[in-house]
Amino acid sequence: MDEQALQELRDLKLQVVPVTLVEGRIIIGFNRPELIRALGLDNARGSQELQGPQWMLQKFETVLGAARRATAQIPDQMIDWTSPERGRNLRQFTFHLFDRPNLMLDAYPRRIFRAEDRGRRIGEALERGDVADIIGFGDEVIGRIRRFFQGETQEALDTVIDTYMGPLTLQQLLDLGLGHSTHHLKQLYLFMRQISIRPERPLTERDFEGVTVPTELF
Repeated sequence: MDEQALQELRDLKLQVVPVTLVEGRIIIGFNRPELIRALGLDNARGSQELQGPQWMLQKFETVLGAARRATAQIPDQMIDWTSPERGRNLRQFTFHLFDRPNLMLDAYPRRIFRAEDRGRRIGEALERGDVADIIGFGDEVIGRIRRFFQGETQEALDTVIDTYMGPLTLQQLLDLGLGHSTHHLKQLYLFMRQISIRPERPLTERDFEGVTVPTELF
C-alpha cells in the first residue's frame, strides 16, 4: 500500500482494509450486500457461486500444505527476518498465514467475527520458539480444517456469521480465509527468495485456480 493510500485511511480515521468509499459512504471489508447496494450491482449476476465443501477442503490442504513445506525451509536463525514490504518478521507472518482460517473456524460456535478477532492471537507467534513450533501449529490447523469438513454438513457452512464486513455465511467467510492464506503464500515465496531460499515444489497459478486473491502481491 503506497503512502497516499495510507494517508487517505488516516484522514478517514480507519485502520482496517479493504475499505470502499462510494459517494462518501464507507464500506469496511468485503461486505457483499452493502457493496451490491452501493455499486448498484445485480446480486444474482454479481455474486460468484462458491465451490463445494470438498473442493474447499482440497484447496485448504494444498495451500496450507505448501505453506508448511515452505516454512520448514526457513532456518531458525532467519525466523526473525523482517520483510521490507510487510514490516512483519517471518515468525509472525508464517503463524498468521495458518492462524487466519483457524480464527474463522472459531467464529462458527460464536457466530461472530469482529475486526479485532483477526489479530487476536498474533502475540502467540512471538512465543513460538523455533520453526518446528510454527510447523506444529500449522499441522494443528490443517488437522482442524480437515476434521471440520469431514464432519460438518452444508447446513453448518450455511450458518450466518455476524462479521465486521456484514453478515456472511461460514462458507463465504472461510472462502475469504482461503484467499487470504493463498495471497500470503505467494508473498512468502517472494520473501524466501529475498533471503536466498528457493521454495521447494512451489505451487503454481494452476494450483490456485478458483481461489479469489488480489491481483497485486502487495
